Amino acid sequence: MSNDGIQHIGDDQLVFGLPKHMEAVAGDGENTYWEIVPGKDACATCRSLRGMRFERNPVPVHPNCACEVIRVPPPERQPGTVAFGRLQGYEDYNTEQFQAGQIISVTITNLGPFQAAVWIRVDRTEWKATRYLSIFESQSIRFSKFGDTPMTWDALIINMSLDGSTVDYEIRG
Repeated sequence: MSNDGIQHIGDDQLVFGLPKHMEAVAGDGENTYWEIVPGKDACATCRSLRGMRFERNPVPVHPNCACEVIRVPPPERQPGTVAFGRLQGYEDYNTEQFQAGQIISVTITNLGPFQAAVWIRVDRTEWKATRYLSIFESQSIRFSKFGDTPMTWDALIINMSLDGSTVDYEIRG
């Protein structure tokens, strides 16, 4: 049998724009970024690209480029305030819908003049309640769920304190 019809692809050649050893790591462009990792003898162009992230695969940077291109996850979301508000009186409530990571923290602060408690329902499935809080006392409650970030969260916060009581809430995620 003749090998005349077989073409050898060397280790330094490209397959679908990627070095042969990397052809199976193509990203989806949504959940990953591409980063160039220049070698020790890289040219000035490749060295200037060190640490830069691209949404699409930048390979090859130039002919005979020996730099490695790796997939990296998107930068992590830094938890920040995604919702806040104030509830006044018995059974006053707010609903909040927001985007956040896999973990959120709801902080309740009692502004007085009575002890206060709050019920929190997340995504219509999970209920948690604060203890009775003294005036100017705070309590944080954490919720978590798994999935690709950012996630959509639904929160219902209900003031279960006496009429005339006031509580503030802050949701971070």
